[in-house]
Amino acid sequence: MKALVEKLISWIREQVHLAGCEGVVVGLSGGLDSSVTAVLCKKAFPDNSLGVIMPCHSNPRDTEDARLIAKKFDIDSRTVVLDEVFDLFLSKLPNTVDDSNSPRKEMTVANLKPRLRMITLYYFANCLNYLVVGTGNKSEISVGYFCYDEHTRAVTTEGLKTYKDLKPGDRVLSLDLNTGHVIECPVAGVYVFDYEGEMLAYGGGRGSKIDLMVTPNHRMLREWYGRPRFCRADEWPRRPTLTPTPRPWKGTQPPSVFEFDHEGIGANARRFAPMPMDEFLYILGLYIGDGHAQTSTVVQSVKGSGDTNRDPETGRFVTVDTPAIPRDYTGYRTWFALPEGSEARSKLIALLEKNGIAYGTTDMQVWVYGRPFYRAMEACGTSAQAKHIPSWVMNYPAEYLMRLMEGLMDSDGDGRGYYYTASQRLAEQVVELACKIGTNVTLRTRPAKTCVRTDGVEIKPSKSYELSIYGNGRRWLHGAKFKRVFYKGVVWCPDVPGTHNLLVERNGRFLFCGNTKYGDGGVDILPLGNLLKTQVRQLAKELGIPDEIIAKPPSAGLWREQTDEEELGVTYEELDQYLLTGKASREIKDKMDRLIEASIHKRQMPPVPSF
Repeated sequence: MKALVEKLISWIREQVHLAGCEGVVVGLSGGLDSSVTAVLCKKAFPDNSLGVIMPCHSNPRDTEDARLIAKKFDIDSRTVVLDEVFDLFLSKLPNTVDDSNSPRKEMTVANLKPRLRMITLYYFANCLNYLVVGTGNKSEISVGYFCYDEHTRAVTTEGLKTYKDLKPGDRVLSLDLNTGHVIECPVAGVYVFDYEGEMLAYGGGRGSKIDLMVTPNHRMLREWYGRPRFCRADEWPRRPTLTPTPRPWKGTQPPSVFEFDHEGIGANARRFAPMPMDEFLYILGLYIGDGHAQTSTVVQSVKGSGDTNRDPETGRFVTVDTPAIPRDYTGYRTWFALPEGSEARSKLIALLEKNGIAYGTTDMQVWVYGRPFYRAMEACGTSAQAKHIPSWVMNYPAEYLMRLMEGLMDSDGDGRGYYYTASQRLAEQVVELACKIGTNVTLRTRPAKTCVRTDGVEIKPSKSYELSIYGNGRRWLHGAKFKRVFYKGVVWCPDVPGTHNLLVERNGRFLFCGNTKYGDGGVDILPLGNLLKTQVRQLAKELGIPDEIIAKPPSAGLWREQTDEEELGVTYEELDQYLLTGKASREIKDKMDRLIEASIHKRQMPPVPSF
């Protein structure tokens, strides 16, 4: 528990610093979770943490317990009584339920309280540049989260990332649900849980274009009248159904021409005129696939100038030649491994001649001499394993990226739509490139195979990557082909605000799919999100939380005498046992399934009409 406390404190500090904030604010309800969270926040930010006590027709004991925690742990606190605000707000709302004693009316009114508290917390957070810290634990949120298995990775602008590598602020590829265009979106958070239970697996066999494993309640993306729409995995139609067809990336309009960098070169050095951007990108693609930038040292003798000296015998002035002086010069040459007769060689030479760029040839190569041209190509790497696409290029619209892709395919591609590279970074960038221009892509790692030459020398090449680029981005999924499998391990999901979907990869197959959206989670970070309620109780004892708070029945304070366990219909001990082992009575399992089903609307992007 001591190690866990230090880990949570460090994590809270890290999240606040990543967000560029200065401290934390947490709602103090007088309950177990909020008390533990508030103490952790105080330890993380002794001078920049705030606890807000927000009674709203609440049990007086809750307010007393909240003040007890604030005093015992010296937590700076504010009390904002919301009784009058709640009453006034409620008085302005029409009564649309005839029976004032109906359960629906009671819950509708009660749910106003957490919304008012959320508004209050964000008021303080925005004033102080703090983050709002949530108090929910894994037992509460596990009935409403949906996840990928641990072998699923996110496609980011920095390559493929596992749940261990993905962090808030990383930009993932996503679909704009209004327009269908591929866009980049920042990740707000990554939720990771230990899981044991049923998962749905799809594809993954030989020749399969899709490989996916998700929890049954996971949100998938399907096409509905030409627009992306969310659908639970276990409710996917039992017939071939289209996934969304991504529309190409709009990007940022580039300059019409590429300007070569002439800084630092002499007036007599070879200079290069600006060339159309689309033509430059094609040449860049050829270089990334089959090019090599090379520098060499050239030694050239420069004859010394004559010196004039007086002859001591005759008194006349004579000229004495000084010896030649050797000087070192650096030569810059860019090679393209394009043999005679290849179509790519003809295209390259035609573009070089069109833009007035001098070149030389051998039967197997074309080369260009000059530092400005070398600089432009060398920025993509000089060895096969280091090749990559400059980040500024990836921002250009799809029509420009298609010219880059044309160059890549003309160099290291083949007529079947396959592209080969020894660079992992480049392989992952080609995935991003293919998605941005609106095509399908698969990725396969080809292990290194040791070869033996005729003279007995072993050659050990590095592993390489094979990409298949095909189609227009659409995929068909058949609901009857999902397999229910038992899974024990880590499940995870990111939060991508706005679109609530991202491009994911599993075993080299890619698909746009949904992500977690925590329904009423009006918070920024959730320190207890991976701890069960029973584990939070253990943590509370370690932190010195008073016994009367640890033993108090958990309650959201929706109304007097309300308890969470009554609302759930199970005890937290029963729920935690089910989450840990997957074992429970049929009654409890059915209740958990109904809770997930009843709250599915909270985890979906609101429907948007198309015009």
